[in-house]
Formats: sequence, structure tokens, C-alpha cells
Amino acid sequence: MAFDFDGVICDGLPEYFHSSCLAYQTLWPDHNPDALANLQADFNHLRPLIETGWEMIILLRALQQQIPTTQLWHSWSATVQQLLQIENVHSHELMQALDQVRDRQIQTQLNQWLGRHHFYPGIVPLLQHLLAQDGVTPYIITTKEARFTQQLLQHQNIDFPAAQIFGKEQKQPKAITLEKLLSPDTETFLFIEDRLKTLEKVRQQPALNSLELFLADWGYNTAAERAAAKSLRVPVVNISQWEQIITAKLT
Repeated sequence: MAFDFDGVICDGLPEYFHSSCLAYQTLWPDHNPDALANLQADFNHLRPLIETGWEMIILLRALQQQIPTTQLWHSWSATVQQLLQIENVHSHELMQALDQVRDRQIQTQLNQWLGRHHFYPGIVPLLQHLLAQDGVTPYIITTKEARFTQQLLQHQNIDFPAAQIFGKEQKQPKAITLEKLLSPDTETFLFIEDRLKTLEKVRQQPALNSLELFLADWGYNTAAERAAAKSLRVPVVNISQWEQIITAKLT
């Protein structure tokens, strides 16, 4: 089975905002940091828009420029491209800025950085249980750097094999990663994700028809997305239901 990380295993909203603000200030150093602090509520509310981490810096820029939230909800991808062009920045610059501030925090303020992340209730023992099972191979497929993911897992005493964590350094869509992991002798393959668009892309791949897909209702998604998932016959589950599904599969 494969898990997304942010929004399925770990809730890092405080860290996302803090690190995004730090990265923002490296790109726009003349901006008043106190003004950014007032954007946290809107940032948290709009977090479901984000597909990959560097977009969080663009979200801050959009909020700072008072772009209406209705526009962000309805045309996020177009707004991102527009702001990249207007600000004359590239996604790899934003990616690098975010990775650098995270690395710096890990080196100098590790406890504070770790403390801004919270694992969802029941997830830690569930992962530890899965890793101890014969015949079960859990994976993590995330748009976060694998090294950051592993640091957080180790802090929770989860000895997750590095070879089973696929981060953004893979530089490929999750559907491609899943296709490479799926083998003909796999009896069951579950994939849980909190982003409906990702699940839709997986469903579009004929080679992945045997995957059982689930949308995590505790993650970064909206009521409208959960309703859309149900209409697409993608099960929407809470943590308790997810644990029951796994238990049933293992018996």
C-alpha cells in the first residue's frame, strides 16, 4: 500500500506557513515580516490548493497582493503561472529557497522545526504495525523531499526504509511512481491520498486499474472535493475507517 505524506500521515500546517514565510523573505527581503503573519488564517484555509511545496510561497505572494480568494479557488494554476511571470521567478528558485530554509532550521533549530509537525491520531502505530507485517510493503509517495520526510518519521520512532520513500527528487508524477511499484504478483495495492486531482490522474492510467484508491477526509481537501470523489466512486474515508480497511485486508 502507498501513503501520501502531507495531509495523510502528517499535518505540518504550522511548519508550512513558517517555512514559507522564511523563504518568501529571502525572495522579497523588503517585505514587512509582521504583515505576513496576518495571512496565516487565509493560508491555512487555502492549503488544499497546493500540489507541491514551492506553490506555498506563491500563495503568500497572492495573499499579500490581495488577489481575491475566489480567483485563487477557481483559477489557481493560471494564477500561479501569471505570478511567476510577473515576479520573474522560476519554480526551481522557489523550491530551492524552501529547501534551504528547512535545511537551516533542521541544522540550527531542530526541535522547533519538528514541533511544528503533528502526526494524525493513530497513524504512528498503524505504520509501525504495517512495517512489522510479513507480506506487506508500505510505501510513502510525497512531493516533499524524502530527507525531510524521513527526519519526521524517525522522530516518531518509525523505522521506515529509505528505499520505500519516494519524494519530490524523483521528479515524476505519483502515477508514474505507482506504475513502477505495481507488479503482476501483487495481490492487493491500496493508495490513500488527500488530493482528489492526484487520484483522478491515477485513475486515468489504464495500467493502474487494479489499484484501490481512497481519499483521506482528514487531509487538505474541501467538502466539494469529497463530494466529487463520492460521485467518481472513490471511497472517502476517515482515519477509523482506513484502519478498519487495512485490518480487513491483513486478515
